[in-house]
Amino acid sequence: MTTASRTTVVRIVLWAAVGLLVALMLVPGTADGLRTALGRALAALRAVGHGTLDVDPGFAMAMVVTVVTVPVPVLLAVVGRASRPGGVRQRAVVSCLIVLVLAAAAAVHTDGRWDRFRDVATAGLVGVLIGSLLDAAVHARARAAHASVRSKRVAWTIAGAYGLLVVLVATWGTPVDGGIHPWLVRAIAAGQRLGAPSWLGYSAVEFTANVVFFAPFGFLAVLLLGARRWWVGMLGGFLVSCAIETTQALFLPARFASVDDVLANTSGAVLGVLLGVVVLGRARRS
Repeated sequence: MTTASRTTVVRIVLWAAVGLLVALMLVPGTADGLRTALGRALAALRAVGHGTLDVDPGFAMAMVVTVVTVPVPVLLAVVGRASRPGGVRQRAVVSCLIVLVLAAAAAVHTDGRWDRFRDVATAGLVGVLIGSLLDAAVHARARAAHASVRSKRVAWTIAGAYGLLVVLVATWGTPVDGGIHPWLVRAIAAGQRLGAPSWLGYSAVEFTANVVFFAPFGFLAVLLLGARRWWVGMLGGFLVSCAIETTQALFLPARFASVDDVLANTSGAVLGVLLGVVVLGRARRS
């Protein structure tokens, strides 16, 4: 596909998004109808396998919003045919404004307008953050194609301790959050009383913790192998996560193997790869 063809496709996608935005703002019930359709789709996914999207429905909706908004900065880059890394911040700002308008449109015909706006905006801004990281990684991939001697030295230094931590957490006989569970529940409740998004419950915190836990996997893979082999960090994170969940299912009856954990861990590895490409690219440039 040529550059002109890609630009045309992206512009069609953006115009479709604008049409959806107008419908959300002008047609009552559009947002609730879309939410109902997404809820049914998520319910169908829950029936697919063991522990698939076994999270709070509100958090599942927030995940959908995040995924939808991730491509926005990259789409803006394609439309503008931007090639300068300095444009990443500008596209991030524009993407944030788009998300805020989208959140306002989703909340305009609801009773709890502020709560709906806050929930959609927070999830969308997380998506923009991830999309901006992807945008920055695309621009840094050429400089980060090959790992440097220094990056390999740093990665090997950290990898030993991180690998040991992964093994200990994965093979621990009981859930690692068992000791802090009551404290964590109270902290989440306090956060929601102070205005945190309604979808920020225990399942959201647990899912996010798994994402953060596997982010170093992809990050270290890029520091060791360079951006040309970015897929190793992503595929490796997925395979290691599958091995962990299989071990827990077969040999650790007190642990609960879940497809959601594989999804969270793999997502963390992907984010780690993107961050590694950006960091390695900046280090090579300086």
